[in-house]
Amino acid sequence: MLKKLSAIAATTVVLLGGVGVAAASVAAKAPTQYGACVSKTTGAMRLLEPNRLKKSQHGKCRSSERKIYLPTKAGLPVIPPPPATVVYKRVTGVETCTKTTDATLTYSCVTVPAPSPSPTTS
Repeated sequence: MLKKLSAIAATTVVLLGGVGVAAASVAAKAPTQYGACVSKTTGAMRLLEPNRLKKSQHGKCRSSERKIYLPTKAGLPVIPPPPATVVYKRVTGVETCTKTTDATLTYSCVTVPAPSPSPTTS
């Protein structure tokens, strides 16, 4: 009886250990890309599951969101560099900002005023 119990206990330990190793190997798989849903109005980002982008438990992107993908290198996301030029269209005019050459991320901006409407003659 004692031999049967020890054999059952040993088999259980081996099976549980195998299940644990299998679960750890699935969890340790480095993703090839990350996915996120970005709000079109606020820019807020909602991450999707890295290894299950098509069937993420967090759902699909809503109509007010846009899906983006970030490639990875060694399991870490590769963030694209900031743009060299950014253009803002405002009511008062167009503001063009160009990235400076210093070490910090700063931009030098120039605003071109919007043309004023020409007076009409009646």
